[in-house]
Amino acid sequence: MKFGVKTYDSKEFLDYLLDKADFFEVQAIRKNDYSFLKNYSGKKSIVIHCEHQGFGVNLCDSSKKEFNLGAISFAQKLADLTNSKKIIVHLGYLEEGNKNCLRENAIELLKEINDKRICVENVPYIARGFNGISFGSSPKEIKEVCREVGCGFCFDINHAIDFARDLHKDIYLVIKEFEMFNPNHYHLGGQNIEKGISHLDFKDSNLDLEKIFSLLNKNAEITLEVGINEKEVEKDLKIVREI
Repeated sequence: MKFGVKTYDSKEFLDYLLDKADFFEVQAIRKNDYSFLKNYSGKKSIVIHCEHQGFGVNLCDSSKKEFNLGAISFAQKLADLTNSKKIIVHLGYLEEGNKNCLRENAIELLKEINDKRICVENVPYIARGFNGISFGSSPKEIKEVCREVGCGFCFDINHAIDFARDLHKDIYLVIKEFEMFNPNHYHLGGQNIEKGISHLDFKDSNLDLEKIFSLLNKNAEITLEVGINEKEVEKDLKIVREI
């Protein structure tokens, strides 16, 4: 397994972890300047993550098409700059009462873009903080989208656990079902399952990492979605590698 670290826009964070992480993941935010990423060309492979609902993006909402396309276009340009082979995308959510929100809109938009670097990420069933239900939370939906679009799959293990909790399913059976789709990439952070809190450092987590790793491809490339303190992230890298 290979383990990477994620940042929004911190060169200092990446410099500190340059010799400690196997790769980097960068959240592409349109207002940020990422020219510094050229410094890592040939040193580290870089995964790009497109803006998601937290930035106002919702691929299901046809009234946001231009805004959504702008987010993906920015991520594509950043992927071009860094020679990235993966662009991670959230499909969005079905906002209650919004007739513009349809699953088909997200699928058609990705088909229109037709970029084989795109990997759709599974998300929790409930669009927390938003008035609606997520699209792409279930194994069935992810399978449908990957088949229709011809794209890759980013398996977010914490989101799968949230999905299992929301629908009262067995966590490990859900992980096994997602894993059957041969993910192109993975996300994993610390999580308090009972409280439904994720993206924690592993020292604050109650996940059975040994059991989870036993269910995953041994060649998995896993971005650690933990805290943003580089010294704590260094500890998290040590924890997963020891397991």
